[in-house]
Amino acid sequence: MTRALAADSQLKVLLIDDDEDDALITQDLLQQASAHQFEFEWAPTYAVALERIQAREHHIGLLDYHLGTRTGLDLLHEAKAKDIHLPMIMLTGQGNESLVIEALESGVIDYIPKRKISSENLERAIRHCLEKVKLQSEVSLWQNQLEISNQELREKNEEIQRFYHLVAHELKTPLTAAGEFVHILLEGIAGSLNPKQVEYLNLIHGCCSHLHRNIYDLYEITKLETGKLSVHVAEDSLPDLIHDVIQYLTPKANTQEICIQTALAPDLPTVLLDTQRIRQVLLNLIENALKFSQKGGEILISACEDSLCPGRVRISVQDTGIGIPKKQLKRIFERLYQVQEDPTASSPGLGLGLFICRELIKLHEGTLSVTSTLGKGSTFSFTLRSA
Repeated sequence: MTRALAADSQLKVLLIDDDEDDALITQDLLQQASAHQFEFEWAPTYAVALERIQAREHHIGLLDYHLGTRTGLDLLHEAKAKDIHLPMIMLTGQGNESLVIEALESGVIDYIPKRKISSENLERAIRHCLEKVKLQSEVSLWQNQLEISNQELREKNEEIQRFYHLVAHELKTPLTAAGEFVHILLEGIAGSLNPKQVEYLNLIHGCCSHLHRNIYDLYEITKLETGKLSVHVAEDSLPDLIHDVIQYLTPKANTQEICIQTALAPDLPTVLLDTQRIRQVLLNLIENALKFSQKGGEILISACEDSLCPGRVRISVQDTGIGIPKKQLKRIFERLYQVQEDPTASSPGLGLGLFICRELIKLHEGTLSVTSTLGKGSTFSFTLRSA
């Protein structure tokens, strides 16, 4: 540790030099300097210098290169090994460039050839040395505080992941059981139901399905942020997958009187994808389009080779819904973020779907983007590699 300098104290300087004449000259130059009052101590040998450095009583050291059979650099290395860090300025008659580089790499803060030494440049070097030490101390303090903050953030993030996993795990089993019993009742296995009971049970079944999707998203987030979510890509037909997803969502679209159309390029190449994961992405994007579109709206799913990125296929989901406010476009892929100006949407979810979609597309080495015009609709596009 470097000894701190109080505002009203003298600057304690340790001169390490085996030449008494040079030591007297340096002391005289220090006395001529006006900006500081110096308290001067001379260490004439390597052993004395090491002993005085270990005492940790000085603010700065002036170090000669030659110290008998040893060198000033040897002294620096030995002090460093003992975790002693006294700011040093090297004073020597050896003015070669390699020595300067070696001295600086060894921890010397400044370097003055003895033939150029004067009270002015000696005082200037000491001032710069102290300023640098102060700056290094402040940087070190901020780094320590930053590391503490980072550690706290890591711990909080781990707590969040444990919370996600715990909530998902504790809710999944009872929710699955509740859904199964609702299904049994709707099938009439436990007895006949009147129309009102069927209506209520269908509402309960829909709520269970919504909760199940949210719980699944929590599981996915836990896997993503612990590095356990992976994709297994293989060649596959994109049109077949798109038509399969549309077929699954058509009953829901018909209920909302929304038309789903496709515009797939006839020469579309096969792509490299994890079928289940891209199905998940398409379901999320199209379900969002249905959720934010009004009765009589349209959804267009298109796919073609990306003209701006050869070797890629671009898939887009375009709707005629309410659109997304411009100020929110940059945030909609953030975890837990939800569009605020959304008067039509029910069952808003947890705000995890688009975040998961973006991460899944990243795992496919692609990108997910959005364009939108408020009141006219949105277009979500992602890219996949051609096979």
